[in-house]
Amino acid sequence: MPVIQTVPTTLYKYFPPERISVLENLEIRFSRPSEFNDAFDTHYLVPTSQGSPAIRERMRLKNKIGIFCLTERADNHLMWVHYAQNHTGFVLGFNASASFFRENNRVLGKVNYLNHPKVFGEAGVNVCFYKSDKWEYEQEWRCVRSFDVSESRVVGIEPSLISQIILGSQMEPWQITRIVQYADAYEMVHVQFFRSFPSHKSWTFENKRKVMSVCSKCSGDGYLTEDDP
Repeated sequence: MPVIQTVPTTLYKYFPPERISVLENLEIRFSRPSEFNDAFDTHYLVPTSQGSPAIRERMRLKNKIGIFCLTERADNHLMWVHYAQNHTGFVLGFNASASFFRENNRVLGKVNYLNHPKVFGEAGVNVCFYKSDKWEYEQEWRCVRSFDVSESRVVGIEPSLISQIILGSQMEPWQITRIVQYADAYEMVHVQFFRSFPSHKSWTFENKRKVMSVCSKCSGDGYLTEDDP
């Protein structure tokens, strides 16, 4: 099991614009480690005494495991670039205290960053919580569980699981409209909207609270926005 950590109130996930389907279908995916851009994800060393059987178990685990990646920060410039298509995408904030992250044998934990792979004598989900320190800027948390071969890795979520929506500074207006429409359709009145803005004085990005609504004067084909008082 991962080391027990104080879980933040909100955990975030960055999405490119084409993943607006997450809001349309209210579904997220637990991915295999082999699908990530880190070639060493979920790789660990096995005791020499265990030999080939332990190596085979490591390979089986990487095929069974499913990971939903999250982060502590919603204003990380590099994350916006790498995972939200250069600020044209969006970020969803999830209620980290929700039962979703602990039911159905799911384990939520913070990633530990090391300069060398750890040695594990047993293939279990805990190996997923160790990565190279080259990725430390991501400040990653993971929700992990094992899946059967025939089991779908696409999982439905309740609208209440989403607590924040942060719109990228370069997001297209028509894509923002789609997001506002889905939030309205699912009656996400609890969701806080933010817009990411660059601060040229500090080379940082700031998330400013906004009030977003579907435009009633354009047959719902646009959106209205104003600063949250």
